[in-house]
Amino acid sequence: MSVTVLTKPEIIQTAGRSKELALLRRTLEELRGGTGGCVMIEGPGGIGKSHLLEAAASEAAQQDIRIIAAGAAGGSPAQHTGGLDFAAHLAARFAADPGGSGPVDPAEARVRELALTEGPFVLTLDDIDGADEATARRLAALVSRTETLPVLWLLARKPALAVTATSRALEEIASHHAVRLRLGPLEEAAVDEMAAAAFGAPMEPRLAELVHRSGGAPALVKLLLDALSREGLVRIRGQRASLRSDELPRRVLDAVALKMHELSDDARWLVSALAVFDRPCTLHEAGALVGRSTLDIVAAVHEALSQGVLVERDGGVDFCYPLTRDATYDNLPETTRMALHREAATLLQRDGSCGTDEVARHITLGSRPGEDTTGRLFAFLERTAHSPQGITDSVRLLATAGHHEEARALVASVLRGAGPDGPDTAVKVRTLLAVASVWLYTGRNDGLTAQAVRHLGESGLPAPQRSQLLVAEAVAHLCDNDTEAAVATGRRALRQGEEDEDVLSRLLADMLLSRCALESGDLDEAVIRACEGMHLAQLGGRETAHHYPHLMMASALAAHDELAEAEIMLRLGEQQAVRKGDTWLRPMWHYQRALLRLSAGRLAEAEEAAETATSAVEPSSPVGSAVLALLSHLALLRDDISTARYHLRCASLGPFDTMSSAPEDLVWRRGLLRRAEGDTAGAFKALRPLYDTLPARPRLLTREPGAAAILVGVARCAGSREHAATVVAVMRDLTSRHPSIGSLQGAAMHAEGVLRDDLRLVERSHEERRLTVRPLALAAALEDSGVLLRRTGDQGGQQTTTRLRQALCLYEKAGASFLARRVRGRLAEQPARPNAAQTSGTVPGWESLTEAERRVGILVAEGLTNREVAKRLFLSPHTVDSHLRQCFAKFAVNNRVELTRAVVEHHTPDDPENT
Repeated sequence: MSVTVLTKPEIIQTAGRSKELALLRRTLEELRGGTGGCVMIEGPGGIGKSHLLEAAASEAAQQDIRIIAAGAAGGSPAQHTGGLDFAAHLAARFAADPGGSGPVDPAEARVRELALTEGPFVLTLDDIDGADEATARRLAALVSRTETLPVLWLLARKPALAVTATSRALEEIASHHAVRLRLGPLEEAAVDEMAAAAFGAPMEPRLAELVHRSGGAPALVKLLLDALSREGLVRIRGQRASLRSDELPRRVLDAVALKMHELSDDARWLVSALAVFDRPCTLHEAGALVGRSTLDIVAAVHEALSQGVLVERDGGVDFCYPLTRDATYDNLPETTRMALHREAATLLQRDGSCGTDEVARHITLGSRPGEDTTGRLFAFLERTAHSPQGITDSVRLLATAGHHEEARALVASVLRGAGPDGPDTAVKVRTLLAVASVWLYTGRNDGLTAQAVRHLGESGLPAPQRSQLLVAEAVAHLCDNDTEAAVATGRRALRQGEEDEDVLSRLLADMLLSRCALESGDLDEAVIRACEGMHLAQLGGRETAHHYPHLMMASALAAHDELAEAEIMLRLGEQQAVRKGDTWLRPMWHYQRALLRLSAGRLAEAEEAAETATSAVEPSSPVGSAVLALLSHLALLRDDISTARYHLRCASLGPFDTMSSAPEDLVWRRGLLRRAEGDTAGAFKALRPLYDTLPARPRLLTREPGAAAILVGVARCAGSREHAATVVAVMRDLTSRHPSIGSLQGAAMHAEGVLRDDLRLVERSHEERRLTVRPLALAAALEDSGVLLRRTGDQGGQQTTTRLRQALCLYEKAGASFLARRVRGRLAEQPARPNAAQTSGTVPGWESLTEAERRVGILVAEGLTNREVAKRLFLSPHTVDSHLRQCFAKFAVNNRVELTRAVVEHHTPDDPENT
């Protein structure tokens, strides 16, 4: 695959090869000292062997060492340069004579002549695995006989799949006369470096996922980066590179098609067919897919392996690089893809050796236009729903895909299958447990679980079925928004599970109790129960492998302001799910990640995660509705009101009475939209149900503490001080229970300050780093401080301007264009700021600080200790202490808190990072 080198070629060609380049530099230095040798660069096609040879040649040229590039060992004479025609000279008859009396090979004579007359030189030879047997033998002899000369041989070859006379001769060189340099795929950090050099900005997650599908093969990475740039498929948004389209670039598709045409017809057809699998497949599956026996495809498989298209992996064959699979799949005609998916679905159903979700995927992708895909899918799931695992897989798959009616019908059919005293009772209970586990994340109860629990509860059930039914009943209560009943039943289920020694029941009970604790605002209990759930998930082995309490733990950590730890928890859980092949929770991973990034003020990344979630779920499903509502919120913050309306209208069509999309989520986003449109009365009317549910269910305030001040402001503008006071009372209760959570403390002060028009409270809300972890909430507090300062008579408007500028910096950094525009309007109403001469009398402390003292004062105001400041500024702690004493004296303050207040009041930096 030929590619065009992008910008900064020295970075792109050698990214991730620092160790290899260091070895070659040392070898060149030894060559300058008169010591020759041989380096054998080994690796599959496209791994960067030729580029490394070029880099070595460039390094040698910089050291004034002569380079003779001999081209490819198997090439034509026209490919060779430097006066050494290896194809001709090495093909000549060569008879070695240990006594030295025999004939001398012309190539050896030429090498000796150059070494003696012109000094050290480097001789490069690429693709030596393409040489015939005679040439390989003569090359091995030549390398051996020139070891004492100041000549450095740089050879490159692909690994041999089979032992041949040629491979034995080359292996003799590598084993006895050369330093082996094996090249593997580039690490992700090196690929990111190449992409940043190509695009001029770091990548957003969706683009990074695509680029990493190149598998770290340098040639494939370069091809993809060049194609994305040339075809205009990448845009820079928020100083990050993002994809404009999910389609692969045309140049990548064409390059992979050309690679496929190098294969024989049999091998090309087999490889193309295997592209419908997204995993390694056995030779039996490969043969059955193309309608041939296993023995008939062995030759084609071996050819694809030898050409580096396929690789042996996990007991089967797989594409060497995922991007090659993607391009091969996209190059298939649509009718061919559909037929292959149908054949794969039939094959996998017949064998029964794979998961339900994989068969369902092939059924869905193999459906013809107008065909009843849901009917075919449901028919398959109903046939496989007689085993506990089949039931679990089926319900999960249907629920997360948005087919809730089909999921309910499937569960109902299982529950009607036999009498309560028959042998199928255990299957019924396991079905209810499967329903409960799915409903806990994404489902809708609709009374089904509670009805079934009552039905089966009439009969005496053995352990552990009792605890399993209690879990299902507890989930039913939670789905019905009866948190108290859910907690009581969940605790009974936990105790019963401990008595029955049923790990699965205990795990689900802990997850449910963690969710209930989050709903009621008991955040410490949420963490405790999630921790216990994670322990049980590891303890339970295969039985609990498909339940991921990481989602519960991430939500609990986020409520404790541990946003970075919460994102790590999501990544760990998702990695486990991918390794186990569990795709049913894929939308939830991305949705929760989007919520975390919104809290952290990373709006572009939040939108990226939310868009990824929408691609993995039906819009009419519960998760789909929640994601659409979140996208509406993000569009509103980006100042795209029309898109916000559209997303919210679509979200309103879906179910919002579920675990993942509670009614207050939709109500909250609807109120925000009305408020942004200037309809304060309409916003209060939309938010009215939320005020009533907050005392018993403060879920919104623990997830978005900054919402408290907004709710208070809307209620006050609507003339309802009573509702505003309700919000403040709820925040007081939360802060009394969780005094260590800074964002709750700050948000509570902010909300109460807005209620009372109390500037002192609003100022305190953003002091002592209370809201730092949530930039949008911090910016809102700073903005309201500016508004209250203006009302209370800020002489000259300097402090008002300072607060508003600080808020503007935070809004702009987050990408909240709508909020930034509002603050700019308020700044425009401010009187012109006096010049330095006019204001020098009002801020003598700040103006008198030296540059070093200012830096120390700013870092101390950010909360750093003297030792941390010293480390950051590369100073001694004694020097920092001296600067700090000067700051105290010049500001006339006595402690770090007063200094922080003084710095925040007087420091108005241009750089948002220093706000």
